[in-house]
Amino acid sequence: MALEVIASSDEVPQGGTFVVAHRGEQVLLVRTDHGVFAVENRCSHAYQELAEGKVRKVFIFCPLHGLRFDLRNGCPKGDLTDKPIKAWKCAETDEGIAVDLDERLDPPLESK
Repeated sequence: MALEVIASSDEVPQGGTFVVAHRGEQVLLVRTDHGVFAVENRCSHAYQELAEGKVRKVFIFCPLHGLRFDLRNGCPKGDLTDKPIKAWKCAETDEGIAVDLDERLDPPLESK
């Protein structure tokens, strides 16, 4: 598929988050000084929703244990898990915030 507008630009505050249910996913939109990002709204360690987590640079911190995830690719930073969260292609257009749920940016899981 292609990019689909799922939120208006003003719904995603600077340094903040906004959750959108779209095509069966809870998409967490995050705006930082580095751009707008789309990741899944669930920590891969404790399955805590990330929407209430702190945003710093290109990271969101899980509000439960403080584990941080890179918003650019969903990869965790820390020792609690090595499993990334889903991250999707995202762009801000004249119409709003657009996401392509078919274009994942997180690394594929290795099969064991």
